[in-house]
Amino acid sequence: MQKFTRLFSFILLSFLISSNSFAQSVGKIAGRVIDQKTGETLIGATVGLQGGSKGAATNVEGRYILSGLQPGKYSIVVKYIGYQSKSVSDVEVQAGAVTSLDVALTQSSTQALNEVVVKATYRQASVNALYARQKNSIQLSDGISADMIRKSPDRNTGDVLKRVSGTSVQEGKFVVIRGLSERYNNNMMNGTTLPSSEPDKKAFAFDIIPSSLVDNIIVYKTATPDLPGDFAGGTINTITKDIPDSRFLEVAISVGYNSKTTLKNNFIDARPNGKYDFLGFDDGSRKLPAAYSNVKKDYTSGTTSAEKTAIAQQFPNTFYYKEGQMSLPNIGFQFSTGNSKINTNGNRLGYNFSLNYSNGHRASFGDRIGYTGFNDASKELPLYSFDRNTYTNYKSLGGLLNFAYTFGKNKIAWRNLYNNDFSVDFEQTNNALNFEAGQTDPLRYKGYSVETTQNGIYTSALEGQHTLGKKNIIFDWNASYGLSYRNQPDQRIVTIYTPLNQPEYISLSSENSPKPNDLGRVYSKLNENIYGAKANLAVPFKWLDESQKLKFGGLISHRDRDFSIDALGYTDAIGFGNKAIPLTGGYTIFNVFSPQSIAQNGIDLSRLDLSSTDYKGKADQDAGYVMLDNKLNKKIRLVWGARVERYAQSLKPLGQTEQKYNNTDVLPSGNLTYSLSEKVNLRAAYFRSVNRPEFRELASFRYFDYQTNFIVSGNPDLQRSIIDNADLRFEYYPSGGEIISVSAFYKKFKNPIEQINQGNDILTYQNALNAKDFGFEAEMRKKLNFIAEGSFLNDVTFYVNASYINAKVKLADGRNASTPLQGQSPYLINSGLYYTPEGSDFSFNVLYNRIGERLRFRAVTGGVDIYEKPRNVIDMQLSKALFKKRAELKLTVSDLLAQPFALYNNYGSSGSTAYNAKEDKIIQSRYSGFGTTLSFKYNFSFKK
Repeated sequence: MQKFTRLFSFILLSFLISSNSFAQSVGKIAGRVIDQKTGETLIGATVGLQGGSKGAATNVEGRYILSGLQPGKYSIVVKYIGYQSKSVSDVEVQAGAVTSLDVALTQSSTQALNEVVVKATYRQASVNALYARQKNSIQLSDGISADMIRKSPDRNTGDVLKRVSGTSVQEGKFVVIRGLSERYNNNMMNGTTLPSSEPDKKAFAFDIIPSSLVDNIIVYKTATPDLPGDFAGGTINTITKDIPDSRFLEVAISVGYNSKTTLKNNFIDARPNGKYDFLGFDDGSRKLPAAYSNVKKDYTSGTTSAEKTAIAQQFPNTFYYKEGQMSLPNIGFQFSTGNSKINTNGNRLGYNFSLNYSNGHRASFGDRIGYTGFNDASKELPLYSFDRNTYTNYKSLGGLLNFAYTFGKNKIAWRNLYNNDFSVDFEQTNNALNFEAGQTDPLRYKGYSVETTQNGIYTSALEGQHTLGKKNIIFDWNASYGLSYRNQPDQRIVTIYTPLNQPEYISLSSENSPKPNDLGRVYSKLNENIYGAKANLAVPFKWLDESQKLKFGGLISHRDRDFSIDALGYTDAIGFGNKAIPLTGGYTIFNVFSPQSIAQNGIDLSRLDLSSTDYKGKADQDAGYVMLDNKLNKKIRLVWGARVERYAQSLKPLGQTEQKYNNTDVLPSGNLTYSLSEKVNLRAAYFRSVNRPEFRELASFRYFDYQTNFIVSGNPDLQRSIIDNADLRFEYYPSGGEIISVSAFYKKFKNPIEQINQGNDILTYQNALNAKDFGFEAEMRKKLNFIAEGSFLNDVTFYVNASYINAKVKLADGRNASTPLQGQSPYLINSGLYYTPEGSDFSFNVLYNRIGERLRFRAVTGGVDIYEKPRNVIDMQLSKALFKKRAELKLTVSDLLAQPFALYNNYGSSGSTAYNAKEDKIIQSRYSGFGTTLSFKYNFSFKK
């Protein structure tokens, strides 16, 4: 690692020196021209300097660039046929900088004979354009812009999404919208569906996308026919950075501190390490030995005990670790560059490239208690208890590479994003007690697990947009590929029994009942590919003297998954199990599984077939839609239509019958907007959507989650869920960047899929009969200058969004539950203050987030529901621009309160799901400390 750090530092220093001589004496004005009423881009509008010869036309995205401008103030004139021209004054250009100016134009009256020129200042024009984008979305949607992302302390996209109205984040990475679990979301990047990053559920881990690569995020909460139909919470579209307006190069470095690990000698480091671990890639040294792989198919039935012992000797003896290691500060590097060129014909070619690397440590500490599982708190007795600490060494390497070419009214783009995460988790169990009925002295034990995980994604999309003819018919298309993978090689699990005043020992089970969860090794590997193509045609026309649009299109998608898992337990090769091997006489956990000890003690490896089911999955989807965007008059807009989706899914477990699931669904939708005034909208929407079971949920094998102590099993009898959704929203836009809104929503589910607690720490999936979901959302983003005009409050923005959700679920066993859906929270709160003085180099913000008690696992009849306890999260950030704003120094504090993550059994005798300390029992509590990060970013300028 030291060699890598020195090499990076040398390259960075050399570049700093070589780039110091570059300077830029001119600037640019760049932006987009849009329709004031609809927010749509205007293609072919002319933008020029007032009284000058320099000018440009907007491209297929409505964008323009005026380059080679000397520093100073200018007046800009924007013209488009059929629209009132606009003159914008006081547009200031600085040397080496791009001044952003978006302009919204208003259609001319059909009776106007003379040209009308609307005059505005730079600030007025910018605010007006922001209004148009916010106010004229055809769906109910919320989002966050690149500017807001830059001002937040968030380092990854998962953290960013916590700031969006009605959303929260589970486990630091899975997005929950309107309280609904991640399974009810659809995840997209640049309009292309993302592959799932998780082997066990429909979810995408947004923490693997650095926030620095993101331009903006939009969360659609209602559907239009051109969106995929498999969501009820929301569709999240993450849009990465596009062609820059000028050449740039940025280098950033960050140093992080965690209150529980950094500079403390308490870290446990699992050994051995692979030679590529520092980059985040497994070198293959942890893979299954060929001696096992060659006979894997017939291992259980066709291999003798002697052969199993010989094979066990081929597995490397890697059961050792180092305690008392110091955790160095977390580090991160980022390199970003891009450029665009405009030729004499006005065609533009550009690229954007970014590379990210991070390396660090984290730890969590806590305990786990298991109970008998009665739904009566007075009968509950502990089954076991233990302390469990997790020490993680992680690396992340990823990047973005986008190319785009605009020519005339056309654009071709190729977008690529890759990210690879690598972690080694050492999970240590201490002070473990196993209570058995009638036993006065509980069974005592300790143990550990070493789990290496390499997971990542790659997405690539080739897309085009073409404006045809004088009527501006828009044809766009997309061809995409997505890869998601997860490799977890050689998870080692050890249980050591520690009776009082007696030698410690390990216990071997029989070959017929191996226990990899107690003493064994687990290997799993997942690869998933998604191939897709889609095309859309939008045809504008006139009706009722208003602009209308007919849009139709379709997509095809193929998804395949290949999953393998081998759960191997150390067993007694010569007896019938329950064989104890004392860790005395030179035997330790570090050498008891050496080849010599395996032979001497009669140890072999047996496979637990119930937890070792490989499977292959395939899914093919065809979809088509038609939609109309109708403006019925100056105030009323209706976007409506229908989508048809055919989904054919199959799953083939190794050696078992193929499971097939085929459905065709018609999904109508309508979005109505009534503009009460220029600043006020009233919206109503209805749409039907689906929620389909994932491959893992249909696969019946069992998997043990060592960290939570749960066994997870699938259910091949799951059905898809049908959801009817209705929304109503009132929106008020006081000024640019400000909003006040109130929403109500209703959702009716048929056959919702839930993960349930069967008891004995076994989780599976099940369809409820139906559910009804009713909720409210409110959002306010407002500058505080109305409190005291002219004070520092002119530069303070306050925002808050909150949601309340009430649900009723009818379960498969006939019970009616007035509780949230599985994975749902009854309320969400996000809030913050931003202090950004106009023209200042300094900014500060503080952010707050809280989610209500979340139903993690619903119990079967007679059992007890498990909830996640609410946490208060406070984040802060200070930033300061340096060196004439070419550099930025940023200090962030994350999760300042560092409250524990806790699960509890809810007995609900009072009818409340909120945690009751007198009755409910905490079954798991984990805390990780707070973090601080100091980052420095430098932006280089270049001579023209």
